[in-house]
Amino acid sequence: PFRQGGGPSTVGSGAGEGFNINVGWNEKRMGDDEYRVLWERLLMPIATEFDPDLVLISAGFDAARGDMGECDITPECFARLTRRLMSLANGNIVAALEGGYVRSVLCKCVESVLATLLDADNNEKCKKELQTFYNNVGDNEMLDCINPSAAKSIGDTMKAHSKYWDCLKMV
Repeated sequence: PFRQGGGPSTVGSGAGEGFNINVGWNEKRMGDDEYRVLWERLLMPIATEFDPDLVLISAGFDAARGDMGECDITPECFARLTRRLMSLANGNIVAALEGGYVRSVLCKCVESVLATLLDADNNEKCKKELQTFYNNVGDNEMLDCINPSAAKSIGDTMKAHSKYWDCLKMV
């Protein structure tokens, strides 16, 4: 949110318009719940609609709990997010390490993601995790279940992209 050209209304230009998706957190310490809701309400619906042949992951872990990014994501959450991405592109994924600065934290996150990428039971685990997630949300709107600042950031990004993606048209 503090960098020019990086907020929710920055959507790309030319042939790339609508494909640049920025969700800027306006507070520190966003954690597993905020990222899971971001994934389920915004990123996975767009990724599913886009229907990629290959998923490239720029695997930065500076948002991990205890690292420099001032967020609060656990290694388990990075595994869950990776498992969701594996449902795209017939599981064709390339992950490249690009960030994470506290070695003890980085090691746990990388291990978690690599174990997920190698796990033959990912589909079943993903289904169970999603069922648990949706059971926990219940009849509530997902955005009402997380930090209000995060909900606003996600909502603003959804609105900015609603003209490009059918999955967001009702926003």
